[in-house]
Amino acid sequence: MSTTKVKRRVGKYELGRTIGEGTFAKVRFARDTVTGEAVAIKILDKEKVLRHKMVEQIKREISTMKLIKHPNVVRIYEVMGSKTKIYIVLEFATGGELFDTIVNHGRMREDEARRYFQQLINAVDYCHSRGVYHRDLKPENLLLDSYGNLKVSDFGLSAFRMMDCCTQLVGLQTMLHQRSLKIKATMEQWLICGHVELSCLFC
Repeated sequence: MSTTKVKRRVGKYELGRTIGEGTFAKVRFARDTVTGEAVAIKILDKEKVLRHKMVEQIKREISTMKLIKHPNVVRIYEVMGSKTKIYIVLEFATGGELFDTIVNHGRMREDEARRYFQQLINAVDYCHSRGVYHRDLKPENLLLDSYGNLKVSDFGLSAFRMMDCCTQLVGLQTMLHQRSLKIKATMEQWLICGHVELSCLFC
């Protein structure tokens, strides 16, 4: 008698293979059983999140991704939870990491690197316009979709700019400090973008 393996489901999603794994989270391929769409589900263990005091970081990542809606940023679809797990349902980038593309194929053509760089600049500029600074841009956090378009991911270390209405309530010194941090963060982001392009061209 043959036995049929029952696939695990989370909500309307049928879980598949593991496509990424870190210290605090695992990412699994999944499929929406209603639409048939492929997605990626980031699974976090609540006990580990609490033990390592990562609650605020996870909240910030979710809030940031809900705020950012751009073709070159990985989309968040929904967040679910159980007694022991947190499930973050994300857009599935079939092309994997830009880092792996660089490692496996070596130096890119100049026009190809320029296209990725332009898409990265567009995404970063949009994030800055929304008051969001990624703070961890690197080829490992840049994904590619099935059309070869770049997608910025992993906003766990991102920061929000203080809103103007709030800065008006604090002293001049604090306001200047915030502006200084904003300028520094912006400069760092553009320098990192340049580093990513150089990685594409010369690695």
